[in-house]
Amino acid sequence: MDLDILDRPAALKVWHALPARFSPEHPARFASLREAIAAAGAFLADPALQPWITTAEGDLLPPVWIRTYLN
Repeated sequence: MDLDILDRPAALKVWHALPARFSPEHPARFASLREAIAAAGAFLADPALQPWITTAEGDLLPPVWIRTYLN
């Protein structure tokens, strides 16, 4: 990954693993991928929540990628 991508805008969408749970319609927007990753980290403790990040380039970063990056 090109490191300057960390300073570009990104969006965070949290999906619920359980079908009965509501998922927000619109993703949260962040000024940088770093901010989106930090925000996503708060959701990783709950196995029923699955944070996904979309980068400015359109790449999708799944929960496993986020968890690996934070560790």
